[in-house]
Amino acid sequence: MKITREKSIEAILVIVTGLLILSLIFKWPNVTIAAAVIGVLGVFSNFFAEKITWVWMKIAEVLGYINARILLSVIFFVFLFPLALLTRLIKGNTLKLKRNEAEGDSYFDERNHTYEPKDIENLW
Repeated sequence: MKITREKSIEAILVIVTGLLILSLIFKWPNVTIAAAVIGVLGVFSNFFAEKITWVWMKIAEVLGYINARILLSVIFFVFLFPLALLTRLIKGNTLKLKRNEAEGDSYFDERNHTYEPKDIENLW
């Protein structure tokens, strides 16, 4: 990926803003100095701006990997899996994946329905 000057300035602005917010919240004076150094180096040196942006993008890749693998797994096992178990306990065989012994060997579900003109209006 080619790092343009605009992308570098944008990334440095985000980093400096984040560091300044952290220094305001936690009252860390060293973080304010780090924000100033990163801001000055990024604005006045293309070399440092590209290196800072490259590091920032690598951190974003790592966080993306963590987000995709770990956080989504946690969401699945904490929320969706218990909800699926609860639904299965309450409603039973809603997908009809198991054959009904009373109906024999067929998955066919007989539906006695007389179609009317309103059934085919506004299908979607």
